[in-house]
Amino acid sequence: MRNGLSALALAMLLGLGSASCAATRALGASAGDWSAYRATRVSGSLEGRLAASVRYLERYPEGTFAPDVRAWFASAEPVYFEVKRQSAAGLYAYLATLPRGPHAADARDTLRRFEARTTVEGFDASALRADARIAAAAASRAEARGEILGYAWSFLDPDAWSRPLGEAKAELVTRWSLRVPRPVCQFDDGAPGGGVRRCAKILELPYLVTTGEGSEDRQATVEIVLLQDAHGRPRELTIGGPDLFVRLEEIMSGRAIPAGDGAGRAASVSRAVELVRREFLSRVSDDPACKKRVRAPDLLALECGGVRAVVRGALEATDDDRIILGPARAGAE
Repeated sequence: MRNGLSALALAMLLGLGSASCAATRALGASAGDWSAYRATRVSGSLEGRLAASVRYLERYPEGTFAPDVRAWFASAEPVYFEVKRQSAAGLYAYLATLPRGPHAADARDTLRRFEARTTVEGFDASALRADARIAAAAASRAEARGEILGYAWSFLDPDAWSRPLGEAKAELVTRWSLRVPRPVCQFDDGAPGGGVRRCAKILELPYLVTTGEGSEDRQATVEIVLLQDAHGRPRELTIGGPDLFVRLEEIMSGRAIPAGDGAGRAASVSRAVELVRREFLSRVSDDPACKKRVRAPDLLALECGGVRAVVRGALEATDDDRIILGPARAGAE
């Protein structure tokens, strides 16, 4: 299989969804069944979807979504293996993703033949294993980073706040309304202005970081809350979570930040502020007047060009770090 065709095949498989009636059947599924199935869809990488599919089928072989997951896996896994079998590094990546996969035995046999040589494509086997681990860790962080920041940057646009969500740009609608997990919504009739709709998503994003002893599993738990007015127009987006800024710093740098590490916390706060500041300047306006005076717990406030962005740090261990976006307020520009 040629490299161009391989890349195209993988991209197509990543884009394929399962049966369209899955959302309807979710109403009758258990919470555990739905959560496990959701993981097979939310991943932005093919490796993540394959691994989540195996976990789902092991836990719920007769689950509500088992036919969908099994059919997709049966189509995707052979193509994935065919692409990865072309090199030792690819085979290590396959085994890291699917250690008990249908082609795991073939992958190990082929690797043994590679390792029987003194060198493989100019690198020894131990170097290839290390490269595969590093690549897997980097992929997990890139996926988590894309999920968290993708929501923020989609709403860092004056157009996002000027019309009902259903009339927004296709990228924003797809990410918020169609991307798994689906938002859970409720109306708050007592909110100012009346008829405010509150929708929330909770992302559970695994990733790997390096430590002094190797690598370590981490997870970022992020709640994304969108408030809409009675006409369906977005009024505020909040992205928050426990130690969100620390999780972002780990995802960006690849280095573990131990609990209680003051210097690590300070670096993570600086990273969050710089990320939002840079994207605001790029996407909205670089006018110095956009920067507003802040008071604790706010760390950054930018408001102009029709958009407001706030970075708010947790004051207590039980608080969440937050990135808050919304339309510019009347008289603020």
